[in-house]
Amino acid sequence: MSKTFAFKPSTKFRVVSGNVSFYTTAKQIRQGVGGFMSFNLAAMEALQAFENYRTGDGVEACSTGLAGTWQGVEVQLDVI
Repeated sequence: MSKTFAFKPSTKFRVVSGNVSFYTTAKQIRQGVGGFMSFNLAAMEALQAFENYRTGDGVEACSTGLAGTWQGVEVQLDVI
């Protein structure tokens, strides 16, 4: 069984949602990046999904991004 992967708090990300993008860190995503609760939850769930994906032993362990819909919000995370 693979060890659970977690991004370091200082890992930097580009977050894209719709026509908006911004740069942040894993720590800031976990704490909330704004005042819109649904977006904060979606970003946190995307980060958790990305970490779960990176836990694998195959090519997914080297992935640099993930996109999907969480809490009805489209979110793309890219490691920078």
